[in-house]
Amino acid sequence: MKQYKTKVDLIYDILIKDIESGRYKPGERLVISQISKNNEVSDIPVREAIRRLESEGYVQLNANYGPVVGDFSLDHLNQIFQIKAVLEGYAARLACDVLNEHDFEELRKYNDRIHQAAESGNMKLCSKLNMEFHLRIYRDIPVTELLKMIEELWKKYSITKRVFSLVSDRADNSCKEHEQILKLMEAKRYDEVEAAVRLHKLTAGEKMTDQLRGKGSGQ
Repeated sequence: MKQYKTKVDLIYDILIKDIESGRYKPGERLVISQISKNNEVSDIPVREAIRRLESEGYVQLNANYGPVVGDFSLDHLNQIFQIKAVLEGYAARLACDVLNEHDFEELRKYNDRIHQAAESGNMKLCSKLNMEFHLRIYRDIPVTELLKMIEELWKKYSITKRVFSLVSDRADNSCKEHEQILKLMEAKRYDEVEAAVRLHKLTAGEKMTDQLRGKGSGQ
């Protein structure tokens, strides 16, 4: 069944594209009335789209200036992936001792669904399932503060989830990497698990930043 986007969704997609393409620069003000006029909609869907962008870290609200584009330079974005690589690599290492056979079965179902979503071209669902896959791995680790930090990074820097929509074959390669990570975890090869997850995150960051720099259309 064909899915129809709301006006909020359409404005959200337009603003995301404009931010990522550099049309809107970090620190630049988003003028709601002008965006409404340019896209022939009322202010209401623009405000809602900007609220969503604010919750995902793309936009910051300045009390005296209104909404402005967040500081997402490529260097900053790359640093976020590096931090995620370190934290999630260690979390996966810890998870080796808490995941059981049922957990691995559930994680493989997630991975199958990610692949199916990618095959159907539903990158929004693909990104959502990918986040759930990773957080499911860490869910029961004993270091709860580490889990909170990882969850906050996923929430605050939602821009990192767009790697699948930007890099054409990243989802397929990511699913293959997921399976390899799960095999290493089942075997409790701690050092290799941590290294594999770090590489998984760093590769995603490298491919995304390369794409945003315009250095190619895929891997």
